Amino acid sequence: MISSLKYEYDFNFNNDKSSRFIPFIIGFLMYSVTIAIMSCFFTHNLTLDWSKALCGRVTVEFQSNADGADESLTEKQKEEIIRIIQSTPGIKSVRQLKEEDILKIIEPWLSGTAIPDDFPFPTIFDVETNRGTRVDFLMLSDKLSKVSHGVRIHDHANWYAPILKISNGLFSFAILLSILIFLTVCATIIFITKQTLIVHQNIVKILQLIGASNSYIAFQFKRYYFAIGVRSSFISILLGMLTVLGMNFILSAELLHVDTLKYLLITILIPIITTVLVMVTSKNTVLFFLNNDEWIN
Repeated sequence: MISSLKYEYDFNFNNDKSSRFIPFIIGFLMYSVTIAIMSCFFTHNLTLDWSKALCGRVTVEFQSNADGADESLTEKQKEEIIRIIQSTPGIKSVRQLKEEDILKIIEPWLSGTAIPDDFPFPTIFDVETNRGTRVDFLMLSDKLSKVSHGVRIHDHANWYAPILKISNGLFSFAILLSILIFLTVCATIIFITKQTLIVHQNIVKILQLIGASNSYIAFQFKRYYFAIGVRSSFISILLGMLTVLGMNFILSAELLHVDTLKYLLITILIPIITTVLVMVTSKNTVLFFLNNDEWIN
């Protein structure tokens, strides 16, 4: 279809050697926007998963042999601890982590190191709080310390908040970067379109003398940049798909996962949006300069 449209142009755009590099430039900019947008979604999903997993979660830890004895907490002490935690306002649920659960948590840091059978595992309670309710952890810590010394309460929100700020900052930066790249695409098309108009100024004057409207001339450029946008889209989509599939291979993720399909959809949508932007920018640029008598200068 594109090749058939070329023969209908009143301008010989193929004589402009600089236009050969335009699809590669626009394609690279499309790919850059695609990477930025995918980074936005990746950061947002990662932050959302962390928020669901950690928001409203507190860990209560009792070190082994905290009382100086050879034994850990007794069953009676554990029951008393659970009763105190459950009776605290704002606490939704509490459960004691088994040694198998603790081992799964610390396993990534062991690097295959074997743990002795007599390893003194700490006693850890996973506590879920009601969202929107403020829990007095200072009072809770004071009550628990009467049962056994060495109690530690880890509020995940304290260290999650800085990570959330960094994540939101990266998300905002990716959005800003995408906007700047779109503006760069517009500026590039405006500059190239004006230079193309100057190169073909004689043909423009002839078309105007025989009664061709500015809209007709602008449509010629719009159709030409549509063809460029399509070629650029192929480059961007190819690079984008290779990037998504490469990341899936590195992370050993499923090929037909929901997130994978979402990222593949982004690699297709961004070139389409950019192609429409290129077409609109080129058409409006031609109309602006043709309506300005000093456009050749």
